[in-house]
Amino acid sequence: MAKKNGFLKFVAVTGALVAASKVAYDKYKETKEKFVKEENDSVDAEIRKYNAIAEKKIVEIEDEEFVGCELKSVAAKTTLDLGLAVFEKDVYVNFSSVCSNVTIILPEGVNVVCDVDRICSGVRNLVENSDEDGIHTVYIIGKAVATSLEVIPVDFYVDDDDVEDLDDDFDEDAIFANEDEPEIKVINKSVETESSDEDKEDKEETEEVNLEEVE
Repeated sequence: MAKKNGFLKFVAVTGALVAASKVAYDKYKETKEKFVKEENDSVDAEIRKYNAIAEKKIVEIEDEEFVGCELKSVAAKTTLDLGLAVFEKDVYVNFSSVCSNVTIILPEGVNVVCDVDRICSGVRNLVENSDEDGIHTVYIIGKAVATSLEVIPVDFYVDDDDVEDLDDDFDEDAIFANEDEPEIKVINKSVETESSDEDKEDKEETEEVNLEEVE
């Protein structure tokens, strides 16, 4: 009887898990379709919408004016790359994220203001604002739940000076010479030893001949 009750409990738990998985998948499918439709409908709009769910997504704006956008990320790794975008005025990024890692890359010459409501989230802005006149501002406004948001300048992870220093320090000939050097030294040393022994024998023979001539 106990075995029967245990089996029934197992069946009930398995059924509940299957039902919960189906509900979660249906919810994901519904949200995915909604996100895709929103993004497609905004193709010709002034303010584009970029949505990501359970995926890795990179949005790049290159060589065109950026006027702002709406960004949604759910259980995704999302990157908004504006490093090569053109800024002619202050712009807004309306931001919403749940359980995601989001990175926003900005070019030099823009300021950033982050106004994000956070719930179990981290927001890191690594852009240094400038007091110069004529600098446009990117306002990142929205809500983050269990999310890591990072705002970085375009050259944050790559420093040209560091790359040049590495190139200067790298001496290919020296590195490969060091690999062969021990073997070369051993060979040269053994050759010198053999030559020294032969010279010594020749010298002794010459001395013996000279002594005989003197006698």
